Amino acid sequence: MAKFFVPYEEALELLLENAAPLGKEKVLFTEALGRVLAQKVYADRNFPEVPLSAMDGWAVSRGELPGRFKLAGEFPAGSKGPLKSLKEGEALTVFTGSPVPKGTYAVVPFEQGRQEGEQVVVDRPFNRGANVRPVGEDFREGQLLLEEGTVITPSEVGLLATVGAVSVEVFVRPKVTLFATGNEVVEPWEQLPERWWVRNANAYSALSMVLEAGAQPSYLGLLPDDEEATFRALSSALERYDLVVTSGGVSAGHYDFVKKVIERLGLELIFYKVKVKPGKPVLFAKGEGNKALLSLPGFPVSTVVAFYLFAWPYLKKLQGAKELFKKRVKGRLVKPYKRKKAERREFFRAFYYFDFDEGVYSVEPLENQSSGAISALRGKVALGVIPEGVKELPAGSSVELILIKE
Repeated sequence: MAKFFVPYEEALELLLENAAPLGKEKVLFTEALGRVLAQKVYADRNFPEVPLSAMDGWAVSRGELPGRFKLAGEFPAGSKGPLKSLKEGEALTVFTGSPVPKGTYAVVPFEQGRQEGEQVVVDRPFNRGANVRPVGEDFREGQLLLEEGTVITPSEVGLLATVGAVSVEVFVRPKVTLFATGNEVVEPWEQLPERWWVRNANAYSALSMVLEAGAQPSYLGLLPDDEEATFRALSSALERYDLVVTSGGVSAGHYDFVKKVIERLGLELIFYKVKVKPGKPVLFAKGEGNKALLSLPGFPVSTVVAFYLFAWPYLKKLQGAKELFKKRVKGRLVKPYKRKKAERREFFRAFYYFDFDEGVYSVEPLENQSSGAISALRGKVALGVIPEGVKELPAGSSVELILIKE
C-alpha cells in the first residue's frame, strides 16, 4: 500500500528495500574507475617480495658505523642475475627499488656518505634496517586488500595493477534516463518564446549527478503537459531503462501528469510526498524486476537536493556499493538559522569551510533559501540539517552537514 507524506527515514527505507544490485560483469582494471567491486581482491604475493632499497645510496654490511667499506660494485633496480651476499666490510651501490643483498645492515643515502676511490665512508651511525623496505612491508600473500562493495578510485586501480588483477568483477551500472516536464521549459540552445519561460537546467543537472553517482545517464527530452504524451514517453522509457527520473509534474497542479499515469504504467506507487524541505513532492514507484520511476520536484534547487537525498543512495544500492550516502560531518553555525514552520526536516543551503584553528567545519547559512535559486548552489555549498520541530538554531550550534560538494 502506498505511503503518503512520510518522514525522511521511512522514505529512505522504502526506497532502499526496493533496490538490489543489477548483476555483475568482468571489466579490465583500466576500465574500472568509478565502478563498484563485486568480488574480494587478495594479494597474489608478498609486496615487496624481497628486501628493497628505499633510497639511492649504498647497502653497507654489518659492522660498526661510522666506518669505511670496500665498494663491491652496483646493482640497479632493473638488473637481472644473481645478487651476491655482502661480506663483512663491503658496500654495494644500490638505487631506489634495488634489491639489497644478504648481509646488508642498512642503506646509507648518497648525501649522507661519500665515496673515496674504491671505498665508501660513512661518518654517522644508522639503525639496523634503515632505508630498507622489508619483505611484505605493504602486504602479505593472501592478504585481503579490497572488499566487495568498494568503489574503485585511482588508488584502487593502482593496487589492482600491483597484484596483477587485470580483470575484475564489478556490479553492472544502472541505466538511467531523465525527463524534464513543463510547457514553459525550453532547451538551453533555444529561443525563449516569452519572458516567463525558462531554460531546461534540471535535466542537465540531473544528468551530471547520475554520472557522478556512477550510473549511465541518458536524456530523452522534455515532456509536454499532456497526459497521453507523458504516458507514452514513460512507458517506452521503462522498457529500456532501470530507472526513469523526472523533474516536475508531480505536484497538485492541473498540468502535473506524471502521478496520474502511474497506474496505467503498471507501476506500484511506493510513496508520494516526504516530510522534507525542499523536495516535498517526491514520488517513487516500482515496476517489475528492478524497473522504477523516481519523480523529483520541478524547482531547480529542489531537484538537486532531492536527487542527493533519494536518487543518489538508490543508485549506489543498485551498484552494490557499501557507502550509499554523501559524506556527513558535524559543523558549527557562525550565525543563527531561523524558520517560520518546523513540521518538516529542512536541508538548508550553507557555505562551509574547515577552520583549522578550531578544528571544526564552520557553517554559514545562505541568505537566499528559495527553491528556485539555482545560483545559490554555486561554490562550496553543503546542506545543513535542521530537524523536525526545531524553529531556530542559534549561532554556535552544532549542525549536521551533508557535503554534496567536497
